[in-house]
This record gives sequence, structure tokens and C-alpha cells, in this order.
Amino acid sequence: MSDIFTILFPILVGFCVVSALITYGLGTYVFARNPSSAVNRLFLAVALSATYWAIGEFFIWYSAGYDGCLFWLKASSFWPLVIALTAHFTLAFTGHPLAQQKKHGVLLASLYLPALSFSLIGLSTDLIYTVAFQPGTGYVYLPASANPVYVAGRAYAAFAMLWAVYAGISSWRRARPGRVRRQNRLVSIGIATVVVFGALSGLVLPAFGIYTVNLVFIGIVVFSLLIAYAVHRYGLFTLSPQAAVPEILRTMPDGLVLTDMDGRVITANASAAEVFGVAEADLPGQPVGRFIPDTAYASIRAAVTEQGRFSDLEAVPDGKKDCVLSIAGAPVSDPDGEPAGIVLIIRDITGRKAAETALRTANQKLSLLSQLTCHDIGNDITALSWYLNLLSEDGMHPDGDVYLSRSVEAVEKIKKHLQFSHEYQMIGVYQPVWQPLEAMIVRAVSSIPHPGIEIAASIAPVEIHADPLSPKAVYNLLENALRHGGNVTTISITTVERTDGTLVVAFEDDGAGVDDGEKEKIFNYHYGKNTGFGLAFSRDILSVTEIAIRETGTAGRGARFEILIPPRAWRPVGGGEPGPDPTDSRGQETAEEG
Repeated sequence: MSDIFTILFPILVGFCVVSALITYGLGTYVFARNPSSAVNRLFLAVALSATYWAIGEFFIWYSAGYDGCLFWLKASSFWPLVIALTAHFTLAFTGHPLAQQKKHGVLLASLYLPALSFSLIGLSTDLIYTVAFQPGTGYVYLPASANPVYVAGRAYAAFAMLWAVYAGISSWRRARPGRVRRQNRLVSIGIATVVVFGALSGLVLPAFGIYTVNLVFIGIVVFSLLIAYAVHRYGLFTLSPQAAVPEILRTMPDGLVLTDMDGRVITANASAAEVFGVAEADLPGQPVGRFIPDTAYASIRAAVTEQGRFSDLEAVPDGKKDCVLSIAGAPVSDPDGEPAGIVLIIRDITGRKAAETALRTANQKLSLLSQLTCHDIGNDITALSWYLNLLSEDGMHPDGDVYLSRSVEAVEKIKKHLQFSHEYQMIGVYQPVWQPLEAMIVRAVSSIPHPGIEIAASIAPVEIHADPLSPKAVYNLLENALRHGGNVTTISITTVERTDGTLVVAFEDDGAGVDDGEKEKIFNYHYGKNTGFGLAFSRDILSVTEIAIRETGTAGRGARFEILIPPRAWRPVGGGEPGPDPTDSRGQETAEEG
């Protein structure tokens, strides 16, 4: 058998040259097609390292003496890195979870560090290969078969390549019929061919005492030809999700999810993982129905079937009831026109929906305000006109001072209506913000005079998501207790979280309280002893972010106003901005009971 390999020697050495030329050309061609693709860059690294290995092998066998053979043997010592890069490329090409950026530490420890270690050992010692003279051939390199380091190196190479073959075949079998499946099949066959020829040179032939040119380069040539065919016939490295999508996924602020026709996630970006509240590495292989309600996913399937594409489908993800998503999508087909999956673009529109709710609420309130203001100012102008007419008819009338005083009062009422109208227009003008609740209450307490009245506050360290005018609502509650509570001596402000996640902020006093028949009426405009704006105004401010307010005290024992903050509108202190000072230039004329 050794005579046969002696005859074939020139051909085998020729495969080294052919392998070097093909791998270098194919690698640069693939890289040029999509330089931003991580898979293409990895393939270039594999091709260049294989070229380096083939050139070293060629010169080993064409060296005339011992020194030349030893030099090129040492120069080729980094061939284990070809094994590591090939395994890494296969994992990345097949979309294996370990190929993701977060798992690079695992690949470094399991592939690259062992490869580098064996390379350095081969470069500096004779523990892996030695140079010897073989009659009829000349100087050759022989494996140090009895050395544990050589055995460990062979075990590492076998492990890495078999891992690559397994990943390729698994991806091939898992892929749906179509272009991707054909690509995976060709890549898997190519890698398996390299493994077979490598095993012949590394295990089978040495067992028979035959040491010749490494046959792995025949496998590399076959592999390269299969890759070239896949590039030409099936668009390998250009249109596959593994090659084209990753860079887009990394740069998109919106979530992007690619699913197969069975609804299982093929790939997704970090933004999608953030929206769903899971690790990016946990998304591939999961049913998309795990993150999107069944009704929403059924609507997606129906829209894709009936319309071909859809946009702005709103859904609330499972486990995140306070989040609203806008989903757009379209079907994905392979080059043969066969349905291959669905691509979904997911945007978190929770903030936008909150703003829409705030705007809608503000518009409704402004409409009510316009009606109230027109009616009230009209009445006051009628009264003012009547008193002024009386004065004009008889300037010396004995009740002239009374008429003049009533006229001034009417003007003051008109002024208050206009001032309230100005403040009311500010509701919903600005986006709701996160505000520290304790700071808001402390500011309101310090800004309102309360001689002889104790105000005690025990507030949890939380922030609330509310209109920037919300400190005025707190001020109004305190002012209402001081003005209308009767013989109030203490006011307590406390917080408690209910089992449903609602945060209750309670304002309690020891005054006269509110009769049962008035508990809702006091929140109506024009109800009460003064202008009838304060509590109604407070309720409208808080309702912008769906915060409710109610009175639950007992008449005769004191009033108790509860602000009910839903779970999505409060959180532990984390940096929200405080709202405006309730004593700002817009005044406190609105802080009066309804």
C-alpha cells in the first residue's frame, strides 16, 4: 500500500497547492459579498487559515533536508486553529446558541484556548510531531503516538470536528424543505468529507505505518467545491437569515422576530428579548405564542393568510399586562416561492398609548371646561351688567356702595374663572413624568400654612407616573382639609400597597368628615362652599395616568381621601423627575373644595 502512496505522492502534494488557491479565492469572494456578516467573516478566517496550513504542508514535503522539513513543520504548528475556526463557523452558520456573542466565552474556553495550547506545544517541543527520514520518500513528520499530549491533541481535533458535523446535520434535519435545508445539507456533507479524509491521515494510515501527505486537503478541496456550488445555486452567504439578518438585528431599535411556519422562533434580536423580558439566547426554538397572547397570534396568522402583510396590530404580552406592543409583519418565502416563515417587527408603544390616553382625557376635560367657563362667566357678566345699569341710572342711590361692591365681586369671580381656565388648559399638555412621591408631599406641606395643625407623613420611597401638575392635587387635598375640615388638629399621610399591586396614598384628618351623600358630589365642578374647583381639578389631574381618587372617611370622625395608583403608575425610587412646585406663579386659587 505504501508503494501506491509513493506513486500518488506528486498528486497529493498538488492537492495542497490546489487547496491553498481555492480556499484563498473562495474565502475572499465570500467575504466581499457581505463583509458585515459575522458568518462571512468567520468563513474568511477558516479559508485563510486553511490556506496557511496547505502552504505549510506543501513546503514540508518539498524540503530537501532535515532542517527545511523541521522549519516548515514548526511554521505549520498553528493548524489546530483551523479546527477551532471551522467548528466556530459551523455553529454560527447553523445558528447554534453558543455562537451568539454572549456565549463567546464558552467558545474561547472550549475551542480556541485548547487549539492555541496545542499549537504552542507543537511549535516549541517534539511532543506532538517529530521529523524522521523515510526511505523512498525523504524526511517526513511522524506523530509522537505514545505521548499523552499527542493523544489529547487528536482527541480535541476529533471532538471539535464531530461537534461541527453534529451541529450541521442537526440544522439540516431541523430545517424546513427549501433553500436553507439544501444549504445546510451541502455544508454538512462538506465538513463530513473533511473529517473523513482527516481521519484517514490521522488515524487509519498511521496504524498501517504509512506516513504521507495529509489527505485532509483533498477533503478541503471537496468542501470548497460544495460551498462554491451552494453559493451559485442556492445563494449561500447572501440571502440566508444567518448571513443577512444578524447585522440588521443588532442595529434595530425595534424588536425583530423571525419564526418558521409552525410559529417557533428561528432568530430574534436583543430588542425583542428586552420587550419580552427574557434572555436573547432563550428565544430561538421557543413558540412565539409563549410571549404573545394566543388571540393576538391567531390574528397575526389570519392577517398573513388573508392580506399577505399587516401593521399596527396591538397586543399585550403575557406576563407584562402594563405593556402595549404594536406588531407588524409579513410572510417570508424561499426562492422557490414556498412559505418559509413570518417576520415580525415589534415596537413597545406603552408610552405612546399613555400619551394618547392623556391627550384624549385632556380634550374631554377641556370641552367640559369650555362649557362651564362660558356658562359661569356669562352669569357673572349678566350680574355685573345689571349692577352697573343700576348705578348709571342713579349714581346717588343709597344702595350704590352695595351695587359697586357686588360689581367688584363679579369681576373677581370672572378673574378666578379665567385663572382656573388657564391652569386647567395645562393638564395633559406635557408628557407624564416619574416623580418622587415623598418629595412631592414634603413640598406641598411646606408650601401651605398650617399653624397649630400637625401634618405627619409616612411615605414609601416610590415614584409615581403622573401629570407634571400632580403636586397641585396634593396641595388641594391639604388645603381642602385645612379650609373645610372643621376643627382639624392632625393630618396624616400614609401609603400602603394592596394585594393587587395598587398603591394607596391616604390623606386623613380628625375633622368633621364628609357625609355619605356627598362623597361623590364633592368631586363635581361647582359643588361646595367656594368656587367648587379644587377637588374636581385634582381628580382630573390624576386621571391623566388613570390614577383615581375617592373619599372613604366616616362623617363626624374625619375625612379620608385615598389616591389609588395602579401598578403601572408607580415604582420604587429610581430617578424620576419631581413635578413643578405647587406654589409656582400660577397661584393657588384652584385649591378649594368642590
